[in-house]
Amino acid sequence: MAAPPDVRDWAARAWPGHDWSRARLAHGAFHRIAVLEQTVVARVAFGADAIERTDREVRTLHVVADLGLPVTTPCPLGQIVRLDGAAGILTTFVPGTASEAPWPEVREPLAALLDRLHRVAPGDVGLPGVRAWCGGPQWPRIVAEFLAPRLPTAVAAEAVALTERVVAVEAGVPPVFVHGDFGMHNLLWSGARVTGMIDFDHAAWADPAIDMATLIGQFGAAQVAEIVEPEELDRAMHHRATLSLQVAAAAQLAGDAELRDFALGNFARRLAEGTSHDPGGTRPKS
Repeated sequence: MAAPPDVRDWAARAWPGHDWSRARLAHGAFHRIAVLEQTVVARVAFGADAIERTDREVRTLHVVADLGLPVTTPCPLGQIVRLDGAAGILTTFVPGTASEAPWPEVREPLAALLDRLHRVAPGDVGLPGVRAWCGGPQWPRIVAEFLAPRLPTAVAAEAVALTERVVAVEAGVPPVFVHGDFGMHNLLWSGARVTGMIDFDHAAWADPAIDMATLIGQFGAAQVAEIVEPEELDRAMHHRATLSLQVAAAAQLAGDAELRDFALGNFARRLAEGTSHDPGGTRPKS
C-alpha cells in the first residue's frame, strides 16, 4: 500500500473550517489522526477497505455513545468524507491525559472500569460481531488461507491451531460489552481516575477475556491475575497469543502487505521466544 498523504493536508480539504496546520498528529495501525486540542479529532483510514471500515466505526461510535458508559467517549460529527480512496470522520475531542503509571497505581481503576463495562447489558444494538475489524467469522479462514502460507511450516501450523483454540475457548461464554483493545494507549486519565476512552474499532458483544488480552501484553499475566478469575485469565492468554494474527488479517484485508508481514514477524518471534501467551512466558492451564 502506498504511503498515505499528510493527514493534515487531507483534513484541510475535508474540513476546511478548521486550522489543521496546528494539529497534533497521531496514528494507529490503520488510521492517521489529527488532533485539535479541546476541539475536534480527524480520523482518516487508508487502504482497500477504508470506506467499509470507517462506516463500521461510525456506527459503533453511535452505539457506544448511547450505552451510558462511565467515561467520556468520542462522538461522530457530520458525515463520512471520502477523498482519494481514503475515508475520514470528525469526532469530538475527549479530554484527559495518557498514563504510564505502574501496575500497582492503575490496578484498581482498571478493575473498576472493566467491571462497569462488562456489566453493560447486551441489547438489540448494532455493535459489530467479534473481530469484525479483522474478518469476523472469516478470520480463521484468512489465517489458514492467506497468512499461514507465508510462515514456516511449523509456525504456520501453530498459527492455525492457536486461531482455532481461541474460537473454541470463547464458545458459549456469555457475551458482554468489550472495548476490544483495552490498553493504556486507549485510556485517558484525570488524576487517579480513568475519565475517557478512545478507539472503539474493536468493540463488540463478546468474551470479557478479550479486554484482558491487551493488558497481559502490557503488564503480564501475573499482574492481570490480580483482577480476574483463573478461567478468564486462561482465555485471555489464548486471545493474547493471536493478537498479531488479528492485526495481520486486518492488514491483509486492507491491502497493507508491509503491516501484514510485520505482524506475522511478531507472531513468529513471540512463538520462538515462548512469549505468545504472556510476555513472562506463562501459558494457560487449559
